[in-house]
Order: sequence, then structure tokens, then C-alpha cells
Amino acid sequence: MLDSFEKQKTISKEEYDRELQRLRTELINAQYEFKKYKRPMIVVLTGLDGSGKGDLVNFMADIMDTRMIETSTFWQETDEEKERPYYFRFWNAMPPGGKLGIYFNGWYERCIKRHLEGTDNAEQFTKKLEEAADFEKMLALDGTVIVKMWAHISKKEQKKRHEKLAVKFKQSNDIAERAQWYYSNYEKITQSAEMAYKTTHNEFAPWEIIDCSDRRTREIRFLQIILDYMNRGLKAELPKSRTDNITGLSFPNVLDSLKQNGETDSKTYRKEMDTLVAELRPLAWEAYKKGLSSMIVFEGWDAAGKGGCIRRLLRAFDMRLSKVTSIAAPTSEELSRHYLWRFWRQVPRAGHISIFDRSWYGRVLVERLENITPPGDWFRGYSEISSFEAHLADRGVLLLKFFLHISDDEQLERFKERQEIPWKQHKITDEDWRNREKNDQYKDAYNEMFFKTSTRHAPWTIVPANDKKAARLTVLRSVKEAFEKALAK
Repeated sequence: MLDSFEKQKTISKEEYDRELQRLRTELINAQYEFKKYKRPMIVVLTGLDGSGKGDLVNFMADIMDTRMIETSTFWQETDEEKERPYYFRFWNAMPPGGKLGIYFNGWYERCIKRHLEGTDNAEQFTKKLEEAADFEKMLALDGTVIVKMWAHISKKEQKKRHEKLAVKFKQSNDIAERAQWYYSNYEKITQSAEMAYKTTHNEFAPWEIIDCSDRRTREIRFLQIILDYMNRGLKAELPKSRTDNITGLSFPNVLDSLKQNGETDSKTYRKEMDTLVAELRPLAWEAYKKGLSSMIVFEGWDAAGKGGCIRRLLRAFDMRLSKVTSIAAPTSEELSRHYLWRFWRQVPRAGHISIFDRSWYGRVLVERLENITPPGDWFRGYSEISSFEAHLADRGVLLLKFFLHISDDEQLERFKERQEIPWKQHKITDEDWRNREKNDQYKDAYNEMFFKTSTRHAPWTIVPANDKKAARLTVLRSVKEAFEKALAK
């Protein structure tokens, strides 16, 4: 298939000069207009060794304003990247809205190379290509402009360029060996690339093939593609979500069927709490030594006791190993990227513990009920969240999700208590009272959330929390059991 793109029509010098002058003007104008665009544009530039990918980007830097371009190479993974899910490095490098990001090889290089070397079989290769397509679709439907370019040359042309390179760097055996590896695997590489093309070439993130045999032809084609896709974003010609909010569906009423605990004796509570804290501490350090990272999520009703549970966990986890993140309204920097960007950046390093006071589930809760996010976007959030959590599980991250449930009457009593006790008054706001008026709507949203996002690798633990002491013990017991099970593997 790729050989059909070889030997495309070459461009004369006169035509090249004329087209370059036009592109230079239009690209600068488009860049400055694109500054106002809410999401970035990402160009995944990959292709055959020796095709001149680096030359293309360096050439582009002479034409466009580099202050609005971010280039990421994705060579060897850093220690920080190795300790997190594979896609962390691509989320972490994502430029803000209005900028152009060049991703050299992107998420395809390792995928193809592992297939070539036999590390991944055909089924695993296909699965990773499907993951790439899902990732691209997620970003595209959120407004990110994505285009993937394959820089192509014939095997004969590659050999000629490698021979020139060998003469230029005749003292370097590494360069010669690298060139020979790519040349000897030319057919396998192109076959894998064709599979990637067929699996991931779609309206959300199309592939563009550039014949790089001729310098002038490839340079003009490269700039034309960038201008074309930037203009598509500006003209709102990108694919839109076809998913509408599905109303009228009912989901299992998990919350109303939950039985609350009786009041826990204070003496019994203190004794068991001390024991759990003492038992958790060495488990946290063992997880650190083994490189087991964990993420503990707390969701629940206002005043359900999330903060109290978190404080008791911190008694057991050394502060050098753990971090608490309280999720509030996103910053302007966060708003300029896909909403999951800020949560990917919070994935802990190996052996560390991240605790979330509210989380990425705000997409299908507060953003939904406060009409912050359009129905099609938050409805899509369920599958996007499940994909994020699947990446965590594949990397071996221990993900624990707790929902603290209290009755409507209990919440009212706690609200009143917060108003009356001076040192608790900071905990109650007018917004809390306003949210309480939507409790029935929140209950429906919670039940839908449990149904759609409680998975084998990331189940929800719903904790009866009318009795604070019992809730705290339940959480610490669950964490202890999860750590013991994970560490025994």
C-alpha cells in the first residue's frame, strides 16, 4: 500500500518558490488566529529511517513562529516516565490550547518496534493500535486537532541515504549498525505501518503520507498539511460527537439499598484504628520498596466525611510517600487541554501514594448537573474515565475508589452542626445548601456512575457513612486488605 505513494510528482523550483511564499504568509496568519483556539494541534510525525523527518521540522521552524510550537522527541523513556503508564509521557507533553505540538514518532514507534522484535504478538499489536485510536478519538472529540504523517521513501532511496550517512560519519559504528537494522527490516516496518494505517486512519485522526524522495516536494506537502488542518480547526470542520445525552434510563438504586451501620463504640474504635494504622505503615513502605504505586479516590455527598477518612489514612502513610490532591475548579492552564490532562499529571511515581479528595468523576457529576459541560461531552466521559483507569491497571497501579454515603437527614444535621460550631463554619457555604436542593438529581447521577464505571480492575467501594467511626474503619480495612493482596502477587 505505501509503495503507491512513492515517486509522486516533483515540484519545479519556480513552483516551489511561488508556493512557499504563499504558505509562509498563510501559515503565519493561521498561527496567530489559532492562538485563540481552545485546544492544541498535535502533529504525530513518524516514518521510515532516513526520510528526513528532522529536516522537515527544522525547515518548518524557518517558516512559522516557533514561539507557538512545541517539539517533543520521545526518545528513551526517563525514569519518571517508566514508573507511570505509557501514555503519561504523551499527556505530560501536551501543549496548551492555541499551540502546535510536534510529536516525533509519537505513540507508534514503540508499538511498531515491539511488534517487529516479537515482544508483542499480532493480537497484542492490534490491541495497542486500538488503544491509540481510542486516545486520538478522545482528544479529537474534545477539540484537539490531530494529524498523523508518515514520511515515506523507497528501500532503494533509503539505502542510498544510509550509504551517504555512513561516509559522513565513517568513524561511528553505532550509526552504521542502526542504519543496517532499519534497512534489513524495511519490509517488516512498512507492513506494520500499513497495519497501523488501516487500524487508526479515521475521521478523528487521519494519516497523511508524504513522499520524501524529493526535498522540495516533501517540504511543500508538509506545510500544506499543517495549514490545511489548522484551518479545519479554525473553521470548525472537525468531527463532532454524535453521542447525545440518553435520558429516561434508570440504573440500579445502589444508594437507597445500602444499609447504614449502628454507632461504633468509642473505645472499640480507638483500639481498632490504632491497630490498622500500625499495620498499614509497614505495608506502605513495602509497596515503596517494590515500586507499587497507588491512587485512592474519595467521592461522596457533601459532609460525608471524606476529609476525616483521608486524615486517618495519612496517619498510616508516611508523608514522604503520600500526597493529597483536592480537586477544585480547573485553572485556565487546565481548561486549555482535555480535562483528563490534569489527572494524568497526578499519577504517582513508583511506590508513592496519591489520595484524591474528589477526582476525575467531576466530569459526570458536578459538570453534568451544573450544566458546565454539554451533554454529549459528559456522557462520553464514562468511557474516557474507564479508559484512563484501564491504563492505570495495565501499569500495575493500585486504584481504590471509595464513595461515602450518608442519608439526607444525616447530611442536614451535619450542615447545621457546621453552622453552629465556630471551628467548623469554614466547611459550610451557600453552595453546599444550593447543591443539597439537587440531591435527588445527584443520587441518579451517582447510581449511573457506579453502573458504568465500576469495573473488574477499578470497582467502587460504597461505604455507609452515617457513623463516621465505622466509615473510617471500613476505609482503612479495605486499604489494608488491598495492599496485602497486591503485595502478595
